[in-house]
Amino acid sequence: MKLYVFKSLPPFLWGYTRDIRAMWTMEECGIPYEPIGIDCGPNGLQDETWYEKINLFKQVPTIDDDGFILTESGAILLYLAEKSGKLIPADLKGRAQVTRWTITSLNNIEPFALPIFFADLQGEESPHGKLRSWHVDILARFFVPLEKMLANQPFLTGTEFTVADITLTCVLREIRKTEVLSEYPNIVKYRQRCEERPAFVKVLNAYEDRLGIERGSAR
Repeated sequence: MKLYVFKSLPPFLWGYTRDIRAMWTMEECGIPYEPIGIDCGPNGLQDETWYEKINLFKQVPTIDDDGFILTESGAILLYLAEKSGKLIPADLKGRAQVTRWTITSLNNIEPFALPIFFADLQGEESPHGKLRSWHVDILARFFVPLEKMLANQPFLTGTEFTVADITLTCVLREIRKTEVLSEYPNIVKYRQRCEERPAFVKVLNAYEDRLGIERGSAR
């Protein structure tokens, strides 16, 4: 399977990009893959015109599974789990819960976490900066019940690590250098628990090596 990933990034994007999600899932699922590197410009945009034929929006990641092209990280992660039969339950209701939590991470949490990253990057007088506190307050709506839930179970759907946990962990990484999670110790422990998995460590090391940056730069 081919996986389109970044081979160059401006420093402000190190460790935040969504190709990490796909690589982590492939490692957890034991799916061999060929990484194909995409250059990212200084403004965080990939401009290769040839790539538009593969991904309409020229976004990363994209997978090519023997000619079957799939984009969007959430769809890719669920596809890889279904294909391998790993990181997702066999029963319909169990799979629905994994899908539910994957969508929750992408639709309810990431739309408010990502603007905080941009706010800190662009400064308090930027449009994102002026709305930062509002985004933090909205996240509390989701983090408070998550904090309570994770006090009683290690992962989103219970005792088993699933592809939904990869999604949420990577979304949480978008605010890993902020103070936002400091009020939620169970969520912090959850993220640490997921990032201690050997597959994640292997992927992040390979990610840093491919970008040619020092070990730990994308932590």
